[in-house]
Amino acid sequence: MALILSYYKNIPFLDTFMKNKMDENQLDYTGSELKGKTIGIIGLGAIGKKVAAFCRVFDMNVLAYARNATVQSDDFVKKTDFDTLVSTSDIVSVHVPLNEQTKQLINKATFKKMKNTALFINTARGGIVNERDLIDALKNGDISGACLDVFESEPLPIDSELRNLGNVILTPHTAGMPDGRKFHKTRYDFFIKNIKRVENGEEPENKLNQL
Repeated sequence: MALILSYYKNIPFLDTFMKNKMDENQLDYTGSELKGKTIGIIGLGAIGKKVAAFCRVFDMNVLAYARNATVQSDDFVKKTDFDTLVSTSDIVSVHVPLNEQTKQLINKATFKKMKNTALFINTARGGIVNERDLIDALKNGDISGACLDVFESEPLPIDSELRNLGNVILTPHTAGMPDGRKFHKTRYDFFIKNIKRVENGEEPENKLNQL
């Protein structure tokens, strides 16, 4: 949500404008509201659902694509197919894990289906996106912009073209940074508790498989 707001409210540009002490009478920029925009969420797990909840506050329309057949639509989130989501959304946000099924899920063909006004967000994993195809889409005007926290190669190479594009906001894989040491302690306490549960023959919490 921070990246989306930064993009539509031009915060990086305006921050630079103010700090460079430029004449505000010469300010020429456009901004946009989130109300009424359609966001397409790829992956409706814990994070995707949280994003959808935030979007409700901004009066946005929410589409979701989930491979898990048990995930259902509700009064606010409308589940749809992948092609419909990418072709009708104003914002496409990725929230799936990186695996063989999702590797380079977002590629040239995907960007061609998107609106040329669309904003692409990736705070999941860089390998889900074909980065070369993304750069071409941004340069060719196939999409309007992108906000990226993750990349195919991390740290992002110094000579990456992404660093030179004005329609991109970049952060160095920090979207999930915890709230200082307090959150770290909570996280590690959880790990320790889970290890002790296994040692005692109990099931761990939040298990990802049935082994």
